[in-house]
Amino acid sequence: MKNVLNIAVFGLSLNSLEQIKEQILLSLPENLNVRWVNLAEQKIDLLLVNDVFFNSPGIQKLLTIQNIVYLRLVKKVENAGRIVGDQLFYPFSNIEHLHDWLFRKVLSQHELTEPVKSTLEVIMPVQSVMPTVLNPVMTTEQVFSEIFTPRNGYIQLFDAHGLLALVDTRTERVWVEPNKEIQFNETLNQTYATAQLAQDTIRDKDVYDLRIWLWKVVNASSAIQLPQVSLNQNFRLEIWPQFEKDLQRRDFLKMATCFSQGAQIDQVKQSLNLSNERVLNFVACAVLLQLGQFIDQNEVKYQVDTQQVETGQMNKLRGFIGKLRKKLGL
Repeated sequence: MKNVLNIAVFGLSLNSLEQIKEQILLSLPENLNVRWVNLAEQKIDLLLVNDVFFNSPGIQKLLTIQNIVYLRLVKKVENAGRIVGDQLFYPFSNIEHLHDWLFRKVLSQHELTEPVKSTLEVIMPVQSVMPTVLNPVMTTEQVFSEIFTPRNGYIQLFDAHGLLALVDTRTERVWVEPNKEIQFNETLNQTYATAQLAQDTIRDKDVYDLRIWLWKVVNASSAIQLPQVSLNQNFRLEIWPQFEKDLQRRDFLKMATCFSQGAQIDQVKQSLNLSNERVLNFVACAVLLQLGQFIDQNEVKYQVDTQQVETGQMNKLRGFIGKLRKKLGL
């Protein structure tokens, strides 16, 4: 029997994660070393995954690639500690069922080749609540489409580093950990949550308006993939975001005013004298959050008054020439 076991745990809160790790270590022989690994590990001996994430594309693909022994973790106090089929019920303190299952399903099935050590040792700590999701099939735009579909009810947002937030799509509210700074990246994904899981998740969490929270997070997330937008497109803002009181707020308000009328993106960029990146990013964020839509040219209402601009420039020139003539005594 080998004496190093690679174990991955996916989809638990930090408190539940620590308890499960402790119970597993107590259930294994003292001369066995445990490596807590993520889902990118080439060889996983045991996977424990929160039942709500079991059918997610990343988990299912992993199970088809590797012949992994696994348990689905189900939170059910009345059955705590029992294993029924492939389900382990938690939280629990009695490790008898887990101890027997590990010896029958895991230790007897794997050959160990790494050197023996005399004491139980955790070689690699779990670095996140929810490890890397392999090849997520949903794009960022698809994830946001699910977020803004009211019939979806409760949705859990997560990425390679763990659970990010719980969203109620019907009331457009979101719950996050207090004082937690969140940024989205290319591994952003979602899964559905039951009402019971939602009630367990929202305890001791701060609640926010969904669109206000998303606008703040998306604008702070440099690694997220935004929709493609070009300067020659026309866009109309239909729902105004709530802008943070920071250095960007003035530019955001100006752009929102222009686009609320329906405007060509390049025209707004020129009239406000802003960079391509600033204006395109504003529109891309608004599109992703479904705050507006692209429109046809005949729907554009915002027009730059070129005659007024030219008149202003001529008045400035006349004023300059007048001052110069007066100074020269002409």
